[in-house]
Amino acid sequence: MHVLFDAVAVRSGSAAIVVAHLIRGWREAFPDDRLTVLAGPDGPDFVPAEGVVVHRAHPPVGGPAGKAWLRSLAVRRAARDLAVDAVVSGVPASGLVGTPAPRGVILYDLRHELRPDQFSRKTRAARRLGWWWSIRRADGVYTISERTLDDFRDRHPRLAAKGVAAQLGSDHADAWPTAERADPPYALAFGHFGNKNAHAVIRAWQPFSARHPDWTLRLVGMGGSDRAAATQLVHELGLGDVVDLAPWLDDDAFAGTFAAASMVVFPSDFEGFGLPAAEAMRLGIPVVVSPDPALREVTGGFAAVALTVGADDLADAMEAALAQAPGHLTEAQQFAQGFTWARTARIVREDLLRR
Repeated sequence: MHVLFDAVAVRSGSAAIVVAHLIRGWREAFPDDRLTVLAGPDGPDFVPAEGVVVHRAHPPVGGPAGKAWLRSLAVRRAARDLAVDAVVSGVPASGLVGTPAPRGVILYDLRHELRPDQFSRKTRAARRLGWWWSIRRADGVYTISERTLDDFRDRHPRLAAKGVAAQLGSDHADAWPTAERADPPYALAFGHFGNKNAHAVIRAWQPFSARHPDWTLRLVGMGGSDRAAATQLVHELGLGDVVDLAPWLDDDAFAGTFAAASMVVFPSDFEGFGLPAAEAMRLGIPVVVSPDPALREVTGGFAAVALTVGADDLADAMEAALAQAPGHLTEAQQFAQGFTWARTARIVREDLLRR
């Protein structure tokens, strides 16, 4: 089977991480398949697995027209010229004019519909046009969780038959460097995107730190404006000595920082999957989550779930996470081992073969 991974619109971040790991999982599960990555003239924003061919498309014009060409005619022509058996678009707004082979699209979440206040009007309009044009022309829609599949079916019942849940993997964390838990200990949280509730974590750190003065909170992935606002909040709460605000980390630094954490705090108010929670459980790290449906799905009852993201409730959930017995963490690891990228690839491949 020859599969074309449409990555012309995949940029660094969540989509690039998912597509890169999906391709590696596909290589592991189906080593005899031919895999090609379609990218723009500069190549993909991730390092493809060994043995994967990169096919670069060169738009005839620059600017927005060139980007539109990449997301439409470039995908169709590559699928035709390479005579592929299937196409997987790494983001929804690509493959806009369809392909001669069955095409699936990865759908991460519907946050722009369910939490519209977290997006600009321009972004919401672009997604309504680009995403749904592409999805209507797709043969399969692969949601990264059962939660996203439920949202897709509820909000777009006419397209529901296209939907298949293909939960993400977490086994990439097995390759992260083995690290002893840092001493003194720290909790890891995430500052990127409005839905991660970084400010709630900072506020909760005040009562938690009062009981555990040896602990530090590390917030990673903070952009410039978020970091400035968080710095002000840390100063107002008098937490300057126990909260570390960090920018985006490269892959190696992120893996090392994650693996050495003694707790992961992830009280997001909306997730399509919740990869950090699955990664934490796989590494045997206690994890705190919000009651978000995707996070409950991914953690399977093994996380400490905060009643709300209020300071006291979140601090209480942190205490509950610290009190988890070693046997509980072992069971959490075993549960997380069910999330593998080879499994994701099998689900997508089997569905494409039926289309």
